[in-house]
Amino acid sequence: MRVWLRLCACLFGATAILLAGGVAKAQQPIRIGVLLPLTGPFAKNGIENWEAMQIARDMINERGGVNGRKIEFVQGDATSPNAAISETERIITKDGIKITTGSFASPLAIAVSQAAERHGVFHWETTGAAEIITRRGFKHTFQVGAPARKYGQAAVDFVIEDVAKRLKKPASDLRLALLWENRAFGKSVGDGIRAYTGIKKIKLVYDEGYDQFATDMTPIVQKLKDEKPDVLIAISFPNDAILFQRKAKELDFNVAAFIGVSAGYSSPDLRNSIGDMVNGLFVADFPPKVNPNVLKPDVRKVADEFYKRYEDKMKRPPAGHAAAGFSAVWALFTEVLPKGKTFEPDELREIALMLDLPEGSLVNGSGIKFTNFDWPDDPKDAGQNLRASIGVWQWTKSGNDQVFPPKLATHEAAMVPLPVWSKR
Repeated sequence: MRVWLRLCACLFGATAILLAGGVAKAQQPIRIGVLLPLTGPFAKNGIENWEAMQIARDMINERGGVNGRKIEFVQGDATSPNAAISETERIITKDGIKITTGSFASPLAIAVSQAAERHGVFHWETTGAAEIITRRGFKHTFQVGAPARKYGQAAVDFVIEDVAKRLKKPASDLRLALLWENRAFGKSVGDGIRAYTGIKKIKLVYDEGYDQFATDMTPIVQKLKDEKPDVLIAISFPNDAILFQRKAKELDFNVAAFIGVSAGYSSPDLRNSIGDMVNGLFVADFPPKVNPNVLKPDVRKVADEFYKRYEDKMKRPPAGHAAAGFSAVWALFTEVLPKGKTFEPDELREIALMLDLPEGSLVNGSGIKFTNFDWPDDPKDAGQNLRASIGVWQWTKSGNDQVFPPKLATHEAAMVPLPVWSKR
């Protein structure tokens, strides 16, 4: 009898150990590398994305995580393309990361995805937009945000469908100027605008690139002033956007409508730097907040929670790229990871390619459907989201109001024509 009891006790103990081991394994977090510029010239935008992505992580963890497993972030400070590569390789090789996300800016996204692909890691790009990101034959890179050409198309469509009517001119008669920073994002958007205005039969009276690290905008502003454009579309990063606006005021360069494209013109720091000079400027970008009627009911509840948490924490509404960052990782947490078993990159790739989410499925109005070397417009493209939302919003005294396209809009466009500097 004693032998039997001892045997039972041993079996019970062994079973308990096995069960405890199984529970411990089941509770291991899903670790994701987050590559963002947390210091350096892009830090303010990077930190905005980081805060939004942390809110998504906290919300999913408070709901029990992904199939009972919590999400854990491992940070990498992608201050420049070279730093992005080294930081990506560090968290992959030293921390064993097999899923990465980020990266805010196109040059960083190009670098992070390159390093991730070299190591066979699954990369879920939130906001990088350069067309080249998905046109290098990579298998494990997925660009959830819109490609660069969509930013330019949104700006041009807004000019044609809205601004021209407010200025009481045919769009073909408008004097449209294009200014672009000459690195990956600016060049990609500029190329798209140039091609699209050609299709729409709109002539560019000015089309010039510049170095985003330029310290004197005088020659550029003076050239633009000589051309007398009605509308200026400018692709800039934070520092050059601030320099340009200050120089435009100093030299009294005025346009009837000004449309910045993402990056520098979407940064909340722009208002801090130039004050009320920002009011009336339009931005072609990820929507900061869309008409809730376009969202699925369950997504609307998630959106309400995100915006409340963000505003409570940051004391202001999120910019479009922050809302896009939240939207992208929320989709990763709720649409990709729950279907995984091994969480290996090849498995996650197959899951991502199966996604077929209509517009309005994400907080910023986007859906998800990725290319896979099967897109008629470009058979070399893989991993690009064809249902990412891009529109135009406007800086106002109260914040940032979505004005285009009409289905996403929360307000009508205002201040067209834009008052001259002496009357602002």
